[in-house]
Amino acid sequence: MKLEVRNISVGSLVGSSVPFVVFVLALLGGVITFFIVPNPQFGLMSFGQKVLSVGLYALLYTVIATAVLVFAAFVYNVMTGVLGLRGVSFDIEEIHQD
Repeated sequence: MKLEVRNISVGSLVGSSVPFVVFVLALLGGVITFFIVPNPQFGLMSFGQKVLSVGLYALLYTVIATAVLVFAAFVYNVMTGVLGLRGVSFDIEEIHQD
């Protein structure tokens, strides 16, 4: 069976678990950036300042990454819907279980 994605719903993209997954990955990246990797710029920061920095970093990263994903979905919808270009197609093979 061949399936083709012709439209990506922006509302379902924002309302799904994608921003939460991006937030968790951004938290991990913030912890690595501010706590694990030695950087002389962050050496004078207290523990509370580092925790606040990790939270703000994760929040800002989530907002920016979600905005980029929404923009990419919008461009994809314009290319496939308005211009009539082909969408991403998947060739799915059905497996019958005995």
